[in-house]
Amino acid sequence: MEDQAVFSVLAQCFGPLERKEWEALTAPALWDDFLTAARRLLQDERPLGAEVPSSASLASRRPLQEFLSEKELTALFAPPAFEDMERFAARHFTGGLPASAMPIESLYRPWSLDGATALPREHGCYGGQSARYVADLCQRLGLEVPAAFAAYPDHLALELDLVAVLLRSGMAAEARTFLMERFAWLTDYRQRLIALGDASFPIALVDVILGIRTQQEEVAAALPQGAEATRPQRPVTNVRQ
Repeated sequence: MEDQAVFSVLAQCFGPLERKEWEALTAPALWDDFLTAARRLLQDERPLGAEVPSSASLASRRPLQEFLSEKELTALFAPPAFEDMERFAARHFTGGLPASAMPIESLYRPWSLDGATALPREHGCYGGQSARYVADLCQRLGLEVPAAFAAYPDHLALELDLVAVLLRSGMAAEARTFLMERFAWLTDYRQRLIALGDASFPIALVDVILGIRTQQEEVAAALPQGAEATRPQRPVTNVRQ
C-alpha cells in the first residue's frame, strides 16, 4: 500500500460510511496492508511520498507495540464491527450532544489566529480560520467540499483525504507541509477522546497520524542544508484529479 492509500484509509475511518464500505475497508487483506504501510511510515527515514526503496524490509523495523499502548494496539488490529462503529459515531461524532467529540480542527484552535476577525481567542467554534483555509485550499485545487462537510471543511476526514489527494497528484512537498501545519490540534483532540473512556480505536488512529507527523519532522530535520525542505517551494494551486 502506497503512502496516499494510508491517508485515504485513515480518512474513511473518521468519515461517514455505509456498512458495505466499512466492511470492505476493514477486510483482513486490506487492513493488513494498511497496518504494514502505517508501520513503514512510522519508521521510514524518507520524506512522505518518496519512493520506497526496493530493498526495504519490515523485518528490521520496530514493532507497533513501541508506538501504541496494548489497548490501542488490540483495537487497531481488530477494528470494530460496523454496528459498534456506527454506535460510537452516533454518540461522539455528532455535534450538540453531551459526549460529542467531533474531529474538527476549528474546535481545538483559536477561532482567529491573527485577531483580524471576531472572536479572536475563542475556542470550540465551527468555521474558524482553519475551516476558511481548508475551504479556500479546496477551491484552489479545483475540489468541491462534500456536502457532509460543508459546515466544517476542516473535519479530520477531509484533511486526511487532502493529504492523500496531494500525494496522488505528485505534490509530495505540499502534502508534507499540510501534514505539518494542520494536524498539531490532534494532541488536544486525543485528550478529548481519552475522556470518553470508550475510544481505543480512534485514539489508536490518532496516534498513528501523530506518529507519522513526528517521524516526518525528524526526517525534515535530518535533511542536509539546501535539500528539499518540508515547506513547498510552489503554491498549492493545481491538482490532477
